[in-house]
Amino acid sequence: MKILQKFTTFAIFLLFLALGFTACSKKEKALPEVRVLTYSSLGGKGGFLESIAAEFKERSQCELKIETTLGAAQVLSYLEEPKQRERLDLVMGLDEILFERAKSFLYQGDLSALGLKEKLNPLLRDRLKPGFIPIDYGALSFIYRKSDFKEGQKLPSSLSDLMKPELKKKWIIQDPRASSPGMLFFLFSDSILKISEMKRQWVTLAPSWDSSYKMFLAHDASLVWSYLSSLAYHASKGEQDQYSFIDFKEGLPLQVEGMGILNQVGNPLVSNPCVERFIQFVLDSKVQSKLVEKQWMMPALQNVTVPKIFESVPQVRKAATLSMSLENVDHLISRFGKELQGDSL
Repeated sequence: MKILQKFTTFAIFLLFLALGFTACSKKEKALPEVRVLTYSSLGGKGGFLESIAAEFKERSQCELKIETTLGAAQVLSYLEEPKQRERLDLVMGLDEILFERAKSFLYQGDLSALGLKEKLNPLLRDRLKPGFIPIDYGALSFIYRKSDFKEGQKLPSSLSDLMKPELKKKWIIQDPRASSPGMLFFLFSDSILKISEMKRQWVTLAPSWDSSYKMFLAHDASLVWSYLSSLAYHASKGEQDQYSFIDFKEGLPLQVEGMGILNQVGNPLVSNPCVERFIQFVLDSKVQSKLVEKQWMMPALQNVTVPKIFESVPQVRKAATLSMSLENVDHLISRFGKELQGDSL
C-alpha cells in the first residue's frame, strides 16, 4: 500500500513537472512584436495591414499589433498623448504635411542603412527625409469626362486656363482646410491663381474628396480634382475610354504617404529588430503590389508589378515643385477664409 502511495505521489509530481515545462515552453514561444498606429481604412477590417499580418508573422517571426484611428488627421491627435506613444513603435499613413506636424514625436536618426533610396521610384527619392519612409504615392490632377468636351473644344493645359470663360462652373475642388487633395491643389496653384478669382469659376468647394467625386459622377461638373488612380477605378468598371486627365505643363503634385518610427531612447532599430523587419517587409515588391490593390495608390518602389487595371494610370512626366513646409501650409489656411470673403461652402 505504501509503495502504491509513493508511486501515486511520484506520478503526481511528474505531472506537475510536465505542466510546468509546458507553461515554460509556451512562454518561450511568445514572439516579439511591432506596434503600428494607422488610420482605419489602412489598418481596419479588410484593410492592407490585416491582409498581410499572417505573412509578416511567418516571414519575420514578429507579431504585428495594429491600432487604428478614424482618419490620418486623428493619427496626429493620438500621437500628442504621451501614454499613447509609449505603446507604439511605428506610425503608418502620414502624408508629408502631417509628417511635418508629427516629426517632433518621431525618430530623426540616419536610416540610410535600410538602403531605401535605391529601391524607390525616382519621383520619390528626393522625398526621403530624416524619419520619413515613403510607402505609396498618388499624383493629382483634374479627371474629366470625355463626352463633356466636344471635338475641337480645348482642354486646359496650364493652371491659368482654369480661368477661361469656357471652363466657368465646370470644375470641382476640395476645401484645403478639410481635405489633403484640396490642400495640395491650393499649394500647387498659389503662385499662379488667386482664390478670390477662382471662387467665381469653380462649381463648388467640396468638403472632402469623396463628396466631390460623387458630384462629378452625378454630372454636376465636367472636371474634378482627384488622383490619377481614379482612372484605374474607371477601368475596373469597364469605363477606361470615357475618362482622362489633364497633364499640366507645370507638372502634377504628388501626395506621398509614409511611415515614421516613434522616438524612443536610443536607436529603435536596434532596441526592437521587428521595426526594421516590418519596414523591409512593406517595401518588398510583392507586398507593395498588395498595397496598391488595397489603397488605390501607386507603389513607392520602382519595378513593382501592379494589378492590370492600374496599367491605365499614366506615368507622371513631371512632378510639380511646391513647398509643404508648415509655415507655408499654415499661412495658406490662415488667409483662405478671408480670401473667400465669407462665401458659403
